[in-house]
Amino acid sequence: MSDLSDEVRELLVTRFEVEAGDVAMDASLDDIGLDSLAQIEFGDVLGQKYAVTITDDEMVNLPTLGEVISALRAKGATAAATS
Repeated sequence: MSDLSDEVRELLVTRFEVEAGDVAMDASLDDIGLDSLAQIEFGDVLGQKYAVTITDDEMVNLPTLGEVISALRAKGATAAATS
């Protein structure tokens, strides 16, 4: 089974072209290179991938990547099972 935080990090690297070394749980989304529009898009992508709703306001007010992942977990998101 994959870890949710690993999947979210991978999504940032592959879809949003964030440097893997910049993706830390305590990093703000601004610090890893996502402006407010990219943060909203990131929230939309996460919502579709994990079948949860993250409003635009929620997304831009989550201070760190760790908080984003905590919000996903609180909404019931789980990592995809791998075989």
